[in-house]
Amino acid sequence: MTATLDTNLLLRLVLRDIPRQYEAVRDLVAVPGARYRVTDMAIVELVHALSHHYGLSRSQVAQIVRTVLWDNAFEANKAMLDAVTGLFEQHSALSFMDCYLAEEAQATGNVPLLTLDKKLAKQHQAAQLVAAKSP
Repeated sequence: MTATLDTNLLLRLVLRDIPRQYEAVRDLVAVPGARYRVTDMAIVELVHALSHHYGLSRSQVAQIVRTVLWDNAFEANKAMLDAVTGLFEQHSALSFMDCYLAEEAQATGNVPLLTLDKKLAKQHQAAQLVAAKSP
């Protein structure tokens, strides 16, 4: 059985800001053969916290996300989240969630991603702007 990690555990692991909590999480994932599920939403929340609460740059956030994704102790939607992370790193006007929505639409063939977000429509080929009606 694979347990699922929440965002707070991931934050403590990557930030190492609360020593006792970091050590507990580190010891948990260091068990030989241990495997833990990291959900897409945990990564979305991790990105939000690192960006907005801890003030990390997109590049720093992307590096952290990739470190988590490719750690052998973690099972995740690696290819998808890596693609989303790359898009997030390249397009400063887009939120991680916008990047996720566009990449998911493209990956699943459910395109276009219809949106009212002009920035998203301009920056991702899967997105298509829905024109608002004139008054």
